[in-house]
Amino acid sequence: MAPTDVTKKHVIATYVQPARSRGEKIVQIRVGNVLKDLGWTNRTPSVFSTLSSRAFQREAGVELIEKRGGPASGGPSTTVQFVFRVLDAGIAKQVTQATGKRIPNGAGLEKLYGVLKDAYAEFGGGEAYLKAERNWGPDVWERYEQEERARKENRG
Repeated sequence: MAPTDVTKKHVIATYVQPARSRGEKIVQIRVGNVLKDLGWTNRTPSVFSTLSSRAFQREAGVELIEKRGGPASGGPSTTVQFVFRVLDAGIAKQVTQATGKRIPNGAGLEKLYGVLKDAYAEFGGGEAYLKAERNWGPDVWERYEQEERARKENRG
């Protein structure tokens, strides 16, 4: 079994599940403690990256709140403590189901095509909405024509 998988299973069984069963909302996991539990040396970067990963968070049903301690660079260290929010079992399952399914080649984007068509229709279309939202003045050619008219009026 890969070190990442060993780390995931150990942390979930030793830290996350007991915290969830006690009804705790926060769980704190120190990298050095995980290394000590597993009897590992020189695997700090592996444990650090596993605890940082979204895959671990989905599988464990937790959400990373912050990382405490460690070097100023924020790199891997045995003194880094990860603080996770423990999600309710139902929410954790929904997050896993919602994010666990991958859609290849961005095919899911096609479903979004035209979603805001009706909303933009109220403003006269997407371009009109953006122009009003950005509060742009006349475009370059309109501005040029206005300046030309002003020059002609000043001459004549």
